[in-house]
Amino acid sequence: MAVAAAQPALLRQCCAVLSARLRQLQGGLALQKRLVDCVISLLARGVVAPVMEALGEVASSSAADFSLARHVALRLLAVVAPPYAPPFAASLLALLRQPRLKEAFGASFGEASQAASRQRQPLVETVRHIGAEHPPLKEGAAAWLFEMGVADTSE
Repeated sequence: MAVAAAQPALLRQCCAVLSARLRQLQGGLALQKRLVDCVISLLARGVVAPVMEALGEVASSSAADFSLARHVALRLLAVVAPPYAPPFAASLLALLRQPRLKEAFGASFGEASQAASRQRQPLVETVRHIGAEHPPLKEGAAAWLFEMGVADTSE
């Protein structure tokens, strides 16, 4: 990441290298999570579309461990905040609607425990916000909430 900080012109190349390594899903879960963190840090430097594409690939990969898929979503939501630009909101909702990611959170959504509720809360709040603030995405947001068994309170 020092290269990206020192050479802003190389940001996209850094993202490509990290993404390629991440797609291999090798090196253990700790390394994979660190790579996700590095890719997400590129968002702050303006590399949005390639980062969201890379994260979408990880979130949709059947080879990705469920904990890695959850890590992608929770770390991303810890870094971004509304208001979201419409293109970013659309890509964020698309990422959260990945079947593999929903499966990774599936057990948590079925549980009534406080821990499960805390884990899903950032996702629920984000999807509700996207549905409320971006009318073209409202149907997709409502579908996600329904699929996860969460009440849609945006009406």
